Amino acid sequence: MQATAQTGAEIQSVLDQFCVAYGKKDIDALLSLFDADPHVLVIGTGEDEKRTGLAEIKIQFERDFCQSDKLTVEFENLAISEKDAVCWVAGDTNVYLTAEGRAMHVYLRFTAVLNRQNGKWLFVQTHFSVPFSDPAQ
Repeated sequence: MQATAQTGAEIQSVLDQFCVAYGKKDIDALLSLFDADPHVLVIGTGEDEKRTGLAEIKIQFERDFCQSDKLTVEFENLAISEKDAVCWVAGDTNVYLTAEGRAMHVYLRFTAVLNRQNGKWLFVQTHFSVPFSDPAQ
């Protein structure tokens, strides 16, 4: 079920648009990448970061942007699969940010499901997580 080269390029374009919009803190551009279905879901790394619907997702983005001065997001090591009008993606995410004058790098894992509607891929679910490292090992 590996995605075709064309689908892979289209999904990469959506991810690139996400990175640019997130870096610019452009909420409208970000929300345009998501399905308007009321069940669209975004799961972040915080305990309370489970947002359903565009109104809640907007609140999450606003909160993210208030917590940092500068943001850069990069996706890498992507695995892209498709079946009919549905695509799922997994990969690694590097977030570079500046908050309170301090530069930080956060490594995350990322999964997403996108649905093709009228020739456009839209997120229906995203999930970012922090890999757990057991200090005892």
